[in-house]
Amino acid sequence: MKKKEPDQFDKKLRNFESRLNVSKKQHHLHMSEDDNELWRFVLRAGVELFSAFLVGIIIGYGLDYWLSTRPLFMIIFSILGMSAGVLNVWRIVKPSDISSK
Repeated sequence: MKKKEPDQFDKKLRNFESRLNVSKKQHHLHMSEDDNELWRFVLRAGVELFSAFLVGIIIGYGLDYWLSTRPLFMIIFSILGMSAGVLNVWRIVKPSDISSK
């Protein structure tokens, strides 16, 4: 029996598989860049929110310690710190067309 030589279909199939593998590698590389970008954004937003809150608490605690008004300034500055953190996160995520107006 004569061995069958690769016909046109087999050549097309190999060509398709080679192109598909290249495309899969590029897609995988693109997906990991998107994931890194998302993690960077989430980490930055968390740090912005927490650091502003922490600075507010430290300032409030210092003022309470200095003026002997125990929880008053800590409450006020923790609220202000949290507000500043939310404002910083808003500045990160706001669309660019709002800032141009």
